[in-house]
Amino acid sequence: MVLITRPNHDLATRYLYHFSKKVVDYCQKKSISLVDLKGKKANRKLFLSYVKKGKLKFVFVNGHGNDDIVCGYDNEVIVDKYEKDFKKTIFYCRSCRSAKILGKKLVKGGISAFVGYTKDYYVLMSRKKNTNPLSDKTARLFLDPSNLVAMSILKGDNVGEADKKSKKLLKKNIKEVIGSKMRFKDDVVAYLLHDLKAQVVIGDKSAKL
Repeated sequence: MVLITRPNHDLATRYLYHFSKKVVDYCQKKSISLVDLKGKKANRKLFLSYVKKGKLKFVFVNGHGNDDIVCGYDNEVIVDKYEKDFKKTIFYCRSCRSAKILGKKLVKGGISAFVGYTKDYYVLMSRKKNTNPLSDKTARLFLDPSNLVAMSILKGDNVGEADKKSKKLLKKNIKEVIGSKMRFKDDVVAYLLHDLKAQVVIGDKSAKL
């Protein structure tokens, strides 16, 4: 079973919510058993109700976070470093600094592998596209590569391969921006490089669904 959280209570989570729909659609198309905790459903009570069933193979969490936690709707803590019920699960946290402490603790506690970020995760956005995130070409430079982590794992790649494919697309986007006439391209390149360096795999890179 795959579980994804998609809160949408502010601008940042709204973007993650909409871009994550591609992952949801893929699961539905391929008849992959999916729990989509979207909007207000991205809360700890519901999240833990599925965790305790012990059938989760892949967890994809979107939301704000820090070294120790990842949050859901309205910044309610969904996952913290004390969790012990994710045995043999693959985890991808698209949130700030989740790999600094949380990822290491979860791996130590028994999950197979964790993909996350050792520093803040950045997505630059176009103000003119805030009401229609999927049309935001600037944000897509950041979110398509991170989506590729989840998509690759769902398609059967191991965690290490998924990480490499994601980083390859990030590098491709960086090169394209450098050669473009995009406004503020130096800033875009700097933040893409930041995310590239911050993305890490902890645990078994050969882990797969």
